[in-house]
Amino acid sequence: DQRMLYVKILIEKANNAWFQGRYEEAFKFQRQCYEIAGKENFSLIRVLSQNTEGLIWWTLGDYDKALTVLTNALADAKNLRIREDEIATTLNNMGLIYRDRGDYQKALETFDQAIEIDTAIGSKWGLAYDFRNKGLTFLKLDQPADAAALFDQAYEISTGIGNRINAAKAILGKGDALFALEDFTAAEKAYQTARTLSESMMIKETLWRSLFGLARVQITFYNDRDAAETLLRESIEIIEQLRSDIKVNQLKENFIANKLSVYETLVQLLADKDRPAQAFEIAERSRARNFIDLLGGQDIRFSSTEEQTLYKKQQIIKSEIETAQKLLANATTPAERQTYEKSVTDLEYDLENVMIDIQLQNPQLASMVSVPPVKIQQLISYLEPGTALLSYYLLENEIFCWILRSDDKTPANRLKLIRIPGDREALGKKVLEFRRIIQNLEPYEKHAADLYAQLMAPLTPHLTGVRTLGISPHGALHYLSFATLRNEDAFLLDQYALFYVPSAAVLEYTLSRRVSRPYGSPKVLAVGNPDLGDPILDLPFAEQEVGSIRWNFPDVTILTRERATETWVVNHISDFDIIHIASHGEFDPVNPLMSAIKLADANTRADDNNFTKSDFDGNLEAGEIFGLNINADMVFLSACQTGLGKVSAGDDVVGLNRSFFYAGTHTVISSLWRVSDVSTAVMIKTFYRRYMNQDKADCLRQAALHVKTRYPHPGYWGAFTLVGDYY
Repeated sequence: DQRMLYVKILIEKANNAWFQGRYEEAFKFQRQCYEIAGKENFSLIRVLSQNTEGLIWWTLGDYDKALTVLTNALADAKNLRIREDEIATTLNNMGLIYRDRGDYQKALETFDQAIEIDTAIGSKWGLAYDFRNKGLTFLKLDQPADAAALFDQAYEISTGIGNRINAAKAILGKGDALFALEDFTAAEKAYQTARTLSESMMIKETLWRSLFGLARVQITFYNDRDAAETLLRESIEIIEQLRSDIKVNQLKENFIANKLSVYETLVQLLADKDRPAQAFEIAERSRARNFIDLLGGQDIRFSSTEEQTLYKKQQIIKSEIETAQKLLANATTPAERQTYEKSVTDLEYDLENVMIDIQLQNPQLASMVSVPPVKIQQLISYLEPGTALLSYYLLENEIFCWILRSDDKTPANRLKLIRIPGDREALGKKVLEFRRIIQNLEPYEKHAADLYAQLMAPLTPHLTGVRTLGISPHGALHYLSFATLRNEDAFLLDQYALFYVPSAAVLEYTLSRRVSRPYGSPKVLAVGNPDLGDPILDLPFAEQEVGSIRWNFPDVTILTRERATETWVVNHISDFDIIHIASHGEFDPVNPLMSAIKLADANTRADDNNFTKSDFDGNLEAGEIFGLNINADMVFLSACQTGLGKVSAGDDVVGLNRSFFYAGTHTVISSLWRVSDVSTAVMIKTFYRRYMNQDKADCLRQAALHVKTRYPHPGYWGAFTLVGDYY
């Protein structure tokens, strides 16, 4: 039946889009499949599509909606007398959500229901997964003995039916349980078995975890740091081969050790071995993970056809490698394994050649699809005398901060590691509370002093002679305005001109492209108060703000209201030396590449042959900005929360800032919270008055100090941050 074949293809497309993080596309295919299945009375397909929808909502973090959809799927499966194995599958999916939501008892009850069904119908395949999922839940409950017994059952069943993939994952779980029980000899044996199985099938996701488990045994039981370092480096190499191929379901499935734990363990190990430079390099590599993973499933527009072609080719080869590896994992004969191993080897060679082409074509594009090593000495050489970079790295019970400066007479002191005791979770809560206090204009003094004492006081003895201070935050620190921290005498703003970088690698890239400032009469694009179709969203002060820029820059193009369209901005943005946008910003925490600057909707004016109507919906999204060619020295985003980006495990802030850097600018100034129109107008006017004669970081400092004299509370002057080139 053609319709049945069609809906099967649709559900496969939906699942593939979900795996790759293309959630809107996944929903589109899923809805089409669900509607056709309903009309044609394809009961099984309908339940399958509901399961897919539930898993998409689960991935997006909407557990309530996911459970609602899966509950309906379960009811349909029972009422329509769908195959019992699909009922068990639905229950398994529900159990995963209960577990992630922290409702472990409900998760266990749901897995038990699945076990009961799979036992009744004799589904060994289903039971193997049921037992493993239940075992992972017991691990979450800190009941490793119960977990170990379930992993044994899952491993025995999987081995008996030839499901070597699940066998490898089950014995890996057994290793984690035994490690928690401090039976390190048995844990080492389990990890080694998982490693052997994973290597034979090239299951990289399980392989890196096995190596990490073995490294932890070396550290904890044998105290062999050299052996542990070798294993950790092997694990990291595999993680970075995976890159964006680490799919969502795999990340969700194993909550015992996230891949970033490997980097953190190696960073701490190298620091303990008194190798701060190598520790810094690994910390930097870990920061790049999130951005690369996120890009894997995105349809990014690049600034040239060659870049787009190379990027697509790289993605296609990676997809082909993944398919070949799956075939290898399921191969049953030596001849099949040999064939698929050769296919994987050939494809990996092709991928290596494409990566070389990408590196030659555009090093920044290469940094988007791989993890380039940071060149420490070269980075230090870019820092002027009187400038220091503080690079933070938050571990579970310790704060690392590397201080980089070029003006120390002793070369060994140009990179210095300071280790500060600290609880990462508690610090994160403290930062969020401080943000709330500042935004609400509440008394802030105690919180500002506490954070200064923890984050800055241990560093100040090493900052003598520093006038400009760079901050490379980590974790929750990305949401912190360091300018607002204070000791008993002054704010940090009073002491230093500040700038930020999401990572040292980004600063190296930005400073290496530094060009002369646009002196004379720079061409300025000033966009303010676009017509967003709702009077509530009007920003009348924004029109005054952009209008005031004319006082300092006569060659300015001002766009307001209905003239401030995305169409015009996209088509002319490359013509300007300075870009200033005063509008609403929207941060999308689920898919930060959908974060956007709100401009006037130009759908009705899509008269440019280079774009389709959908390109002109008024949302200038981060993903779209990648495709622009920006020649401006600076982009100033005077919009609410434009400086926010998604900071997850990989720590690379993905949002508007990174997009503008890739598009070509050297500096982005943006805000961390919603700002007052009046104080912002004062700050903008003061900043541009000084722009032609001072470094940008000092311009922003002087502008903030000026606002501070009128509005002392840091909520008025602390939101704006300068990211990138501070000159």
